[in-house]
Amino acid sequence: MKTYFRSVFPSVFFGNPAYWRGFTLAGVYLFLAIMQLFTYEQFADITAAYGLAGGKITATVLAFSIPLLEVLSLPFLLSMKLAYRWWAVSRVATLATAIVWLFLALILNIQGNYTAESGLFGGTLLLPVGTWMVLFTGLLVCAVVIVIRELPHRSTSSRGSREQ
Repeated sequence: MKTYFRSVFPSVFFGNPAYWRGFTLAGVYLFLAIMQLFTYEQFADITAAYGLAGGKITATVLAFSIPLLEVLSLPFLLSMKLAYRWWAVSRVATLATAIVWLFLALILNIQGNYTAESGLFGGTLLLPVGTWMVLFTGLLVCAVVIVIRELPHRSTSSRGSREQ
């Protein structure tokens, strides 16, 4: 099995544990995106139940942007060879996703809106809002910061490379 993994992944992945942290976080983001997209037609209603300012427009923007940010973060987390600009966009999307979820968790808990569905897993896994959501999203932000600090850029060419 070990030789199979060594044949599938580039050799640079075995010298730096940051790549495996990125893969793990990519699995979390992919799981969240898939759960949200399974019941995407309900996601705008879930975000509307948050009671945020802007009503249905804010709910629709959140329902569109959260899964989009999660999918946009995957190239960075999977350490794909990208041009620096795309790598930076994916890196920002990784941080933005975690910050948006932490912001929503804090707002929902401050409002005392414990009857609302968290929406973290879309409508697929129904999980109510609570302190656990703040804890989970806080840990998610910490994990993202660690990965962003450590994960090097794998450039598409050696010319103009910013690889560390």
